[in-house]
Amino acid sequence: MSTPMEYPPSADLSLLALLRFLGGNKKTVWLTTIAATIAAIVLTFYLPPRYRADVVVAPAEGGSSLGDAGGLGGLASLAGINIGGGAGKKGQEALEYLKSRGFASGFIQRHSLMPVLFAKKWDSSKKQWRDPADPPTISEGVNKFIKQVTLVVEDKHTGMITVSVMWGDRIAAAEWANEMVAEADSALRERAISEQNRSVEYLKSEAAQTNSVEIGNAISKLTETELKNAMVARTRDAYAFKVIDPAVPPDPKDHFSPNKPLIVATAACFGFMLGVIIAAIRRRGGQRGT
Repeated sequence: MSTPMEYPPSADLSLLALLRFLGGNKKTVWLTTIAATIAAIVLTFYLPPRYRADVVVAPAEGGSSLGDAGGLGGLASLAGINIGGGAGKKGQEALEYLKSRGFASGFIQRHSLMPVLFAKKWDSSKKQWRDPADPPTISEGVNKFIKQVTLVVEDKHTGMITVSVMWGDRIAAAEWANEMVAEADSALRERAISEQNRSVEYLKSEAAQTNSVEIGNAISKLTETELKNAMVARTRDAYAFKVIDPAVPPDPKDHFSPNKPLIVATAACFGFMLGVIIAAIRRRGGQRGT
């Protein structure tokens, strides 16, 4: 009488063997899956919501263009004057300024955001840090603000820039996003006016020292252009950034985190895998005991 063929242990890896294994240990697998799912559901109710507010802007590009300005390209460069083709560069510089640590640091300090960013370390009743000997630094605040709170993204195809703020207070998120754009635009405007004023003073001093009529006329042309640029910088509503779509507070239920369905689904998968591992360990232990 022939004996049944014995398969090597590797045959247990077949789909049929796996289904039999799950069927024989369904209680363990189901219990861990359900427990992990329930724990995730409970956790999502305790996780504070975070909202995202976006403001869409376009670079309000503009700059001086004088051709070769009578051959005074070098003089114009010394005076800080852009001669042609500089609008795109200025727009990129404005974007980098908006993303810079220096701007973030100034924004945090102007709005007194350190106690807000590190609320758990701040004693609101005493108006001081809970541990005065080890308060969070402005560098820590800047890191958190740039890496966890704000996001500045440029669409390379359209040139549009989206400034996003993610925070637990939906109204504050929208206010911060709008204020970031407004304050960056104002700072860049003041910087440009200051640079143009210095350029005009430099050109005036050069005009007083030259005896060449041709050079004098070119300097006068440069000076006139800088005065026009300064006037534009003072009077134009949007100097560096033109707001296309301002940020508005999201609806109370419109939070981007926590992602409850994703958390629950991930927990269920983890519970299932944990149940399989536990069942496999028990099976191996039982085989060794026999």
